[in-house]
Amino acid sequence: MCDPTVGSGAFLFAALDVLEPLYGTLLARAEELDARGQPAPDFYAEARRHPNEQYWALKTVCLHSLYGVDIMAEAPEVAKLRLFLKLTAQIDRVEDLEPLPDLDFNIKCGNLLVGVRDGGDAAKRIAPTRADGQLSLDSVGRIGAISAVATEMADAYDAFVAIQATHDHRGVAAAKNALQARSRSLRADCDDLLHGLREETAPLDQWVASHQPFHWFIEFPSIWRNGGFDVIIGNPPYIKAKDVTDYRWVGYATAKCPDLYAVCVERASTLLNNNGRFAMIVMHSLCFHKGFETLRNHLQMHFEALWISSFSRASDSLFSGSAKVRNSIIFASQLGKNGLFTTRCHRWLVTSRPQLFSAIEYGKPARRLLTCGNAPKWPFGDDQIVLATFATLANSAATIEASTEREARFQLGFKTTAGVQTLGVYISEPPTVNPATGEPEITSSESSGWFRFNDERHRDIALMCLGGRWGYLWWLMFGDEFHVTREVLAALPCDITRLMTANPVSSSTSSDLEVGDIGERIISLSQSLQSEMVNHVEYNLRGSGSTRVLAGRYRVWKLRHLTDEADWLLAQAWGLSLKEFEAAGNLRDRMIFGNKE
Repeated sequence: MCDPTVGSGAFLFAALDVLEPLYGTLLARAEELDARGQPAPDFYAEARRHPNEQYWALKTVCLHSLYGVDIMAEAPEVAKLRLFLKLTAQIDRVEDLEPLPDLDFNIKCGNLLVGVRDGGDAAKRIAPTRADGQLSLDSVGRIGAISAVATEMADAYDAFVAIQATHDHRGVAAAKNALQARSRSLRADCDDLLHGLREETAPLDQWVASHQPFHWFIEFPSIWRNGGFDVIIGNPPYIKAKDVTDYRWVGYATAKCPDLYAVCVERASTLLNNNGRFAMIVMHSLCFHKGFETLRNHLQMHFEALWISSFSRASDSLFSGSAKVRNSIIFASQLGKNGLFTTRCHRWLVTSRPQLFSAIEYGKPARRLLTCGNAPKWPFGDDQIVLATFATLANSAATIEASTEREARFQLGFKTTAGVQTLGVYISEPPTVNPATGEPEITSSESSGWFRFNDERHRDIALMCLGGRWGYLWWLMFGDEFHVTREVLAALPCDITRLMTANPVSSSTSSDLEVGDIGERIISLSQSLQSEMVNHVEYNLRGSGSTRVLAGRYRVWKLRHLTDEADWLLAQAWGLSLKEFEAAGNLRDRMIFGNKE
């Protein structure tokens, strides 16, 4: 397992707790074999010779299973110290103390984004960035020679690890010195080669100091002999790419993504072997932001199966000590052909944090839901009924955009930010009041977006489409859980022209509804909603000094008896069942109340 942005080693430290009991199980099974007179694996004799079985297991995990890299020189030292403290905590008697394992070859300082994985990586990623677009025969030959020596180093590294199980301290030191000397020479040769391949203008020493290139097949030769790591896990830094000025990276599909985590994820995903598993914690912009489309494409092309779980920002961090951002967690596998699975963007209570991950469910969005309008996105959704409902609508219904005109007369506004209850949609902006005089204030529409319709009746239907469960759930699937954009709302599959002529679907569940024109009835509900909204306004103080105002907001959630009735009429017009209608309502309610403290 490798954490390529290891930091203080939190993931490696946690891995000890996961792997230790597995080693205990292996030892128990080996003991059974030995008791029956059957051959036991070599590690069993080694473990039995050790005075502290738990210490032996942890030491073995550290030496054979944990690897990390970080660009900050002090980070690997902190990570190693945490592992050492865990080891020494297992010792009860002074006489059982022994030299700590040497992890200098496991946890190293280097730049994840600069360097080559192996010769194939150089040819595929670095060569196309050159003026000639290819590697010279001399470069190919040099990489081949370096790779051959690195392969030989793998055996030397394995011998170095094995000798640490003995008490031959002089032999350990000699083996380490030999490994360091050989890797130092190969590293220098590969640095020189990469410096030329990238056509760098800075002197070699200066470039190496600023870029800290890390060549994986040299630094971890025994891992590369087996094709790469079994597991990659991490939490890459959340830094704007434009703010990184100390070094540059080349040859990545995600190079133009706005945040550094994108290129870190791309690079880390290439370090796995063919049976590898991948896990990274990133910002939830991964799923919807147009700037990360190349990262989404890379992940879907690189992995056979992807599971993306997403989480809102509560009053506490999702992980202890982490930034308070909205997160998505990527789980991926090189095996299988399961495709993409997603969850909703979970809203969670601080008190429910211990149960948060155990309650996660995934849904598989239809291909039609991998775009919103013309923008490729990954929807936040796990309720398979609701996902299927919107997929059906998206396949058969025109969008709200189809009924709009840029210069039309009748306008429908929406608040460009949303809370946890409903979308703010309205015909007229919410009022604002001067707190000193109580008089209405005339304000700008900077916090409002607008649709325009040629037909007033179409505008009134659109108000109900967006003001109820359907518009709210659509925005939750494709929005960022805070900003409301015209692009997302306009893509709601809601054929308004067709609704004007629709009749209720024959159903026993609709026996309490008068048979008539659905469009007219929705318009009537819309007019009632518009009349009632002015009676349900809450005010919050905004601004400071002379610019302070009481800004109003329509409490549409107080009028759910109107929006729910319209939602049911829309469901009938779309041919949806009562089960689909209720599933959407249940999900809407879970999302509204999911983060109420």
